[in-house]
This record gives sequence, structure tokens and C-alpha cells, in this order.
Amino acid sequence: MFDAHCHTDCSDGNITIEDRIRLVKELKYEAATITDHDFISSEQVLRAAAACEGIPYVPGIELSLSCQGTVVHMLGYFIDPVNQQLQDHLARVQSVDREITARLLSAFQRQGASFSLTDLEADSLHTFYSMQLVRRLARDLYTTRPEALMPAFLDELYRHNLTYADLAPWPVHEAIDLIHQAGGIAVLAHPGGRTDAVMRTLGFRWHNEEQIRLYADWGLDGVETRTPVHTAIEINFYEEIAARYHLLATSGSDCHGDDPYLGPAQMGSYQNLHEGLYNNMLATLKKSRNR
Repeated sequence: MFDAHCHTDCSDGNITIEDRIRLVKELKYEAATITDHDFISSEQVLRAAAACEGIPYVPGIELSLSCQGTVVHMLGYFIDPVNQQLQDHLARVQSVDREITARLLSAFQRQGASFSLTDLEADSLHTFYSMQLVRRLARDLYTTRPEALMPAFLDELYRHNLTYADLAPWPVHEAIDLIHQAGGIAVLAHPGGRTDAVMRTLGFRWHNEEQIRLYADWGLDGVETRTPVHTAIEINFYEEIAARYHLLATSGSDCHGDDPYLGPAQMGSYQNLHEGLYNNMLATLKKSRNR
């Protein structure tokens, strides 16, 4: 078995690279990957592969995108971490992310937040991702009223004439091309989640068949059909679409660690709830890549 979607503190997870791989091994998965938001590096891949101690490691990433004012995420597998076009893009993403987050943080500092932008950098590789602001606010300002955190975060965005989608104003077709240029295969992450409160609040796109067919015309390789935010109806819907357009169907927990805000699932519990992750997914990923 293979969990094809998980995070570390190199983006918005709260678990280190080595601890993520340790959990993968404890669960006896056949391979490991890390799909951090808008980040991959040689050091991350080397550390993860070394921690695997013999089980295969698939270098991965999750790109943050927007489409007509809504949020879209795209997973990439077998990514070359030193691909220059991809790294140039990730540098642009970091720049936009830091600039907007600095503006939001200034507003929250006036409300009592005592941390700086530097305090939001990841412990593992000193990377930066805006949703770490949400986690730190939860710990520092909203401990007694967690239900007010996400509305407050979005209100500050609106006061700056922004939406969550503006943090990643990158088009879907460019992301598919970037993943291919980096030697990878492109898989649409959690295309559904219509009933998930956080995804609705942040403005994630609910994808219909026409939209996925358009992505397939742009070169999309697969669809993440099984994920904690998908209902049983959505799982069936996206698996039928994947089969119709000859797209790879993947499954992932989207595990961020033990976090009520940035990841509803845990790796092992998701496996138990959904009758296990796809058996042979690693072989299917490799076959898709070779094709």
C-alpha cells in the first residue's frame, strides 16, 4: 500500500521529514512520498530517501493554483528536485507568499500576535508557507475560540482586497507543464470535497467532468479519487471520470500531522476508514510515468 498525499513541516505539516518516513514504515506501506505545498529540494529528497532505508521513495510536490477565482491543487510524482523551471516557479511562489503573509501578520500583530515572519519558517529546512500563520495564530491568539480563527484569517484577506486564491495565482495548465518538465506525472488533488467546511470556506474548486476533461486535454495524468474530504458519491464519480478519460486514479490521506486546522486525516486512520489505500499504486504510478 502507498499513501500518495502527505505533508511535513517543509510546508504546512507539523511533522518532520524523518518522522513522516518513520510513520510510513510503521504502517508497513510499500513505498513513501512527501508532497509538500510548493516545495521540493535536493536536501528534502536525500533526507527522506535516507530515512526510507530500503523502501522506494517517490519525490513529490503539491502545487497551489487558482482557476477563475477558486483554489486548485495539483500533485506531482517522480519530480526532479533540481529542475530549474520548477525551482524558478517555487521561488516566485515563496515571494508572493511571504509578501501577502507579512501584510496579514502586521494586522494580527496589532491584535496581539507577538511573533515575526521569521518565526513562521519551518524547522526542517527553513522554508515558508502561509498556512503556518494559521497554525501559529491558533496557538497564540485563538486558543479559547478556535471557531473564530478561519473567519478572522479570511476577513484580513478581504480587507486587503484578496481571497485565498490570490496567494497562488498560477494557472492549472502551467502547473501540468511544469510537472512534466520536471520529469513527473501530474495528478489533480482532492477535486471534490463539496461537503468539507474548510474547503468551502477557503474557496476550493469543486470539479465537474467538463473541467477534468479540459485538464486532460492539457496533459493531466491522473485524479486523486480517494481522499478524506470525498464522500462515497464523489469517490464513485471521480473514479468513473478517471476510467472514462484513461487517467490514473490515486488515493491519499492528505495527512499534515496531528492538526485540527490543516489536515483532517491521519495516515493510519484513513487507511482503516477507507478499506486501505490502493494496493499496487506504486507500480501503477511507475507505469503511468513510463507511458
